[in-house]
Amino acid sequence: MLLPLALLCSLPAPISGPDDWCGWRGPHGDGTAPGSPPIEWSEEKNVRWRADLPGAGLSSPIVWGERVFVTTAVPTGKKRAGAVNEVFRQPYELEEQEFVVLAFARADGKELWRKRVNQAFPHEPTHPTNTYATPTPATDGERVYCSFGSNGLYALTPAGEVVWQVDLGDLSNHGHGEGSSPLVYGDSVIVLWAHWGESFLVALDAASGKERWRTPVPQGNNCSTPLVVQAGGEDQLVIAGSQTFGCDPKTGRVLWTFGEAGAGNTSMASPVAIGELVLVPAVDRGDLLALVAMPGGEPAEMLWSRRSSDNIPSLLAWQQKLIFLKGDSGQLTVIDCVSGEAEYGPERLQGVSEAWASPVVAGGRLYVAGRDGRVEVLALTPEVRSLAVNELEDAFDASPAVAGNELFLRGKSHLFCLAEPAK
Repeated sequence: MLLPLALLCSLPAPISGPDDWCGWRGPHGDGTAPGSPPIEWSEEKNVRWRADLPGAGLSSPIVWGERVFVTTAVPTGKKRAGAVNEVFRQPYELEEQEFVVLAFARADGKELWRKRVNQAFPHEPTHPTNTYATPTPATDGERVYCSFGSNGLYALTPAGEVVWQVDLGDLSNHGHGEGSSPLVYGDSVIVLWAHWGESFLVALDAASGKERWRTPVPQGNNCSTPLVVQAGGEDQLVIAGSQTFGCDPKTGRVLWTFGEAGAGNTSMASPVAIGELVLVPAVDRGDLLALVAMPGGEPAEMLWSRRSSDNIPSLLAWQQKLIFLKGDSGQLTVIDCVSGEAEYGPERLQGVSEAWASPVVAGGRLYVAGRDGRVEVLALTPEVRSLAVNELEDAFDASPAVAGNELFLRGKSHLFCLAEPAK
């Protein structure tokens, strides 16, 4: 199949400005940004500010205008015994959590407000490497939509007032935890609710939280986030997993499916797209797929597939190239999106040995954050090469955010804004 040039050049229209990062993987949902953050930094260089973060979370920061928002779960110290589950196979304790949203001033990192939206015991444990605040918030500038999964979905004003809250029930993921982030589409907030129970995709009115439509989806531990793609000038909502499918984002009507829902499958990484070409991450370290979304409800067509062993970090699409990390081991691969042939790698990075955060591209450079506090910056053209390995006294499992010429890193204990001094 030959793809028209327009297919590879088109991008969904962003819902925010070039200096914002409005949700998971940024305004296009593909991990790319037009800005140019610094290449080098250290404890003494190009750290505009750092802010202390309470509790624990893997959600990415989001940026809108002059504010930066982040979610976290803060243990209260109260504990109680839990039942034996299928993963841990031994008794465990549950610790009560405060579910908190914070806002910081973008200019200097001053904490503007801190809102506790819930305080509760989780109904089941999360994986030791996961947290109770893993979904990334989303915003349309009017409200900030924060998902704590089983502990509620909340809409807050930029000033920190709760507008509405919705309880969708309890996700049962056998102790692996939760992670799918809310997606803003027009005046709706769309949430994937997939687990080992009744699973669905749901659209809520952004202003009121009232449910607009609900579509059943296959059961399974699916922590990926839905993606909006354009096929023949029509918007489609794509959900990746052992069975990938597209639906009408206005009605929830399923337009096509690809593959079969598999028992026991776990999906963590999110898809990306270049126009109508949808790049679907591997499930359980299987095959990466390139699907062409067709208009009018026609079945999607597979362009190519290949063994990838991608796992936690999500894919990245940039200039007809697909960029991903093999497993979580810091091995980088760059693929031509049309042919599926590798242009680079897999090659082990020089400075990052283990990466769970999803990489981002800004200023034509690739930023890969590691679990040990190091971030490697690489040039992508005319060839892939390392530019710098930077280190801060923290650890990065949350995916970076880029807004304008600023890079935001959420560590285990701090939120960093990295930028060159104003000239």
